[in-house]
Amino acid sequence: MKMHGKKIEGPNVETVVIPRSDPSPDLVFKAAAVLDYDEFEAILPAPEPPIIVRPGGEQTKNIDDPKYLEKVSSYGDKRTHWMILTSLKATDGLEFETVKMSDPETWINYREEMKAAGLSPFEVSKVIGAVIDACGLNQVKIDEATKRFLAGQVATPNV
Repeated sequence: MKMHGKKIEGPNVETVVIPRSDPSPDLVFKAAAVLDYDEFEAILPAPEPPIIVRPGGEQTKNIDDPKYLEKVSSYGDKRTHWMILTSLKATDGLEFETVKMSDPETWINYREEMKAAGLSPFEVSKVIGAVIDACGLNQVKIDEATKRFLAGQVATPNV
């Protein structure tokens, strides 16, 4: 795809720098937009609701089943953890020791590892916020970009 003749390439990337005192270097996290969820869906398919057989033999999906709803909630949480981990792959040199991308049960471990590394809850939230900004839309940034665009528009008088 092109805009104004210029090819558009690569996902949106947000950068968060967490300051550290000397001699430790500042922590630079990069979050790239996740463009494809095929890998996630291959590892963890969406849960299916149980089937209810009604009188007369009619089969319907029981989307109100408590166990199914628990599975849906867990699925959503794991999808979010996978998105965060996949987005943070843009961070040079970042490694999680207890996270295995092939094992959904380990994906939440990134939070404990960040905490153990000395990141405060606010700092972790800033990193996750960058992931959300990279993967979605941030109204403040859209408004700023719109203002920049409009400021660049020069009204030309009709001759």
